[in-house]
Amino acid sequence: MKKILLLVIAIVLMAPVVNASHIVGGEITVKWVGPTQNDFQIQVRVFRSCQSSSAPMPSTASVRLHDAVTYATQQTWTLNNPTLTNNLPFSDPCFPVVGICVDQGIFTQNVTIPDNANGNGYFLEYQICCRNGGVTNLNDPSNEGMTFYCEIPNPADALTLNNSSPDMGDYPLNAFFCVGNPRTFQFNVTDVDGDSLVYSLVTPLDDGFMNTAPAFPYNDVIWGGGYNLANMIGGTPPLVIDQNTGIMTGSTTLIGQFVFGVLVEEYRNGVKIGEVRRDVQFQSIGGCTGGNPLTQVDTVISNNVTIQIPYNKLYCRDMVWSDPNGDTLYMELTSTIFDSGAYYTNPIPDGNGDYTYFWDWDGTSFNSNITIPPNGYDPLVGAASNVGDIGQRWCYTPSCSQIGVTYPFRMAGYSVGCDGVSGDTIDFFIEVIEPIADLKSPGNKSIPFASEYCRNIVFHDANIVDAMQIEITSEIFSMGAEFPSVDNTFGYQNWVYFGSDSILTTNVSNGAPSSINSAKRFCWTPDCEHIGNTYNIQATISSIDCPTSDGLKDTINFSYTVLPPFDSLDVIPNVFSPNGDGINDVFTLGYTNADGNRVGGTSNPCHDDIQIKIYSRWGLLVYESNEYPEFEWDGSNKGGGKVNAGTYFVLISGTYGNETVTLDQRTVSVVDPK
Repeated sequence: MKKILLLVIAIVLMAPVVNASHIVGGEITVKWVGPTQNDFQIQVRVFRSCQSSSAPMPSTASVRLHDAVTYATQQTWTLNNPTLTNNLPFSDPCFPVVGICVDQGIFTQNVTIPDNANGNGYFLEYQICCRNGGVTNLNDPSNEGMTFYCEIPNPADALTLNNSSPDMGDYPLNAFFCVGNPRTFQFNVTDVDGDSLVYSLVTPLDDGFMNTAPAFPYNDVIWGGGYNLANMIGGTPPLVIDQNTGIMTGSTTLIGQFVFGVLVEEYRNGVKIGEVRRDVQFQSIGGCTGGNPLTQVDTVISNNVTIQIPYNKLYCRDMVWSDPNGDTLYMELTSTIFDSGAYYTNPIPDGNGDYTYFWDWDGTSFNSNITIPPNGYDPLVGAASNVGDIGQRWCYTPSCSQIGVTYPFRMAGYSVGCDGVSGDTIDFFIEVIEPIADLKSPGNKSIPFASEYCRNIVFHDANIVDAMQIEITSEIFSMGAEFPSVDNTFGYQNWVYFGSDSILTTNVSNGAPSSINSAKRFCWTPDCEHIGNTYNIQATISSIDCPTSDGLKDTINFSYTVLPPFDSLDVIPNVFSPNGDGINDVFTLGYTNADGNRVGGTSNPCHDDIQIKIYSRWGLLVYESNEYPEFEWDGSNKGGGKVNAGTYFVLISGTYGNETVTLDQRTVSVVDPK
C-alpha cells in the first residue's frame, strides 16, 4: 500500500521553571566502529537544565558493562570531556519559548568489548542524579535519579556481528505537552543496520543499587498519586506510542513537568538482539487553543460508499482536504489498489505553477474545483504536505483480471497547527466493473427466393473501449452465403442505435475488430432447395482484449425463412383480338406492363409445372402448351390456322404454388381474328 502521510510535530523536552533544576533526560548507546568485531564506541547523551540554580553538567560519565544473564560487571570505563551544546535554541512557531534553558552533553569513547565467554549478551548502564524537584507525576522527584540502560548482543555472535544500537537522535527543540489538547511527536530514531524497531512506553529507571538476577537489574521510579504506566501524564487521550512508527500522542490536564520513558527494541530475523531506553522530561503549558476540524472537499465520497469504475478505462480521482485555520495539512491515501497498478500523478500546472483539482462529479462534468500550490515534502516525516488545502490525484486503468475486484480505500486527512492535531477519515470502496455488451437482434426475417439479401450486424457502445469482434455462424454459409469485401469507409445501416434510415461507418473493413463500433455484413441468394425452409443465424460479439469476460460477450439468434416468388393464375385479359394491330393480340396468364412490371402470371420455376389446354365450345382441343408463365396464345389452332371468333375454354392442371391443381377452368373470348 502507498501512503502520503505521517503526522508530526516534534515535541521538545522543556526544562523546569520551579525548584532546583538538574538532569532532564538522556540515554546510552553503543556503535560498532571496527576494524575488529570487538571495536565499539560508547555514547552517552545527557540533557541538563541550565537554570542558574541547576547543578553543572558532569565532566565525566562512568559506564559499566555487565553480563546480561549473571549481571557480573565485566568492564568499567570513565568517559571524559563531553561535547557541549549550551542553551539549545528552542523555538516554536505557535507559542513563545520563554525561560527554557537546556544544555546537551555528549560523551564518547572508543572501547574494546570482549567476546562473552559464557555466550551471553551484555547490558551497559550509566547512573546520574538528580531529577528536578518540581516533576509533577513522581512521588518524590528530588530523591529519584536516573539509570541510562541499553542491551547489546555478544560481539562473537555470528548472527549479530558488528551490530550498532538504535540511535535516539538529538534533543528535539519544539516539544511540550498542551493542557487539554493532544500533541503528536516522535524522536528521530535511526538504525544503521536496518534492523526492525519496536517502540513502547516504559517507566523511567531510578538510580541506586543493582538487583540480583534474574530480576530486572534496576528499579523503576515511583509514580505520584493517580499516575502510572497507562496514565503517565494524566490527560485525555493518555500518552500512547505507535509500536511501529514511534509516533506519540498525548495531552495533560495540568501545567507542570512530566517524565516518561521510551523503549526501542531492535529485532533481526524475528529475534530481539538489543534495546535502548531514553529517559525524558517534558513541560506542560496552558493556552493551547483548539481550532476547527478540517473538511473533506468532496460532496460525493462518504463513508462506506462504493464507487464503480469501468475496466480498461483510465480513471482519475482528485482527493482534497481543506483546513479553515490555514494549518499545515497531511494526507494519507491507503488502499491495495496501489499494489494493482494505481499511481499518483499531478494535474497540469497553470501559469503560476499551481495545480487545479476537480471534484463533485455529476456523471457528466465536474462542478467544483480548487487551485492549490504544489505540495511540499517534509523529509522529517517522509510525507507530502501543504498549508490550508492539500490535494492529491491518483489514476488507475484496471486490467481484465481485475474485473469484479473491490478495493477498500481510506482517505485520511490531518492538520497540524498551533492548536494541535485534528483529522478525519473516510472509508469507501472502489469496484471494477465491466460494461455489458448488448448486441441487439434484428429479428426474424422472411426473404425472397432468387434475390440477393444482405444483412448488417452492428454493435455500438461508447462505454466499451475494448477491441470487439463479431462472429456470425449459420448453415447458410455452406449454401452460398458469404461476407463481401468492404473498405473502411463502408456505411453500415444501424437499425438499433441510430434508426432504420441511419448509416454508421465503423472505419474498419468488414468484420475487423473495432472499439466502440463493430460491424459485419453478410449476403445470401437463396436457391430452389431453400424455398419454404427456415435457417437460424447466430451472431456473437466478444472482446479481444478480455476474452474471458462474460459481460463483454453477447450472443443473438435470428432466422431467415425463404419465400417462393409470387405466382398468379390471373388471366389478363380474358378477351383478345389476334388481328396484328399490337393491341390485345395474344391471350396470356401474365404480361409486362408499360412500366416494366410483371402483371398477372408469375411462376415459381422451382415448383410450378402447369399444362394449359384450350378447347372450342364443342369440346375440340384447338391448342395446348407447357410453357407457363411464358405461355401466349395468338389464336392459332393446332394446325397453324386462326380459330374463329367465339368463346373458348381454358383448362389448367399440374403443380402450382407447391400445390397440385386438379382442374382450373377459365374462358377466353376471341374477337376479330385475321
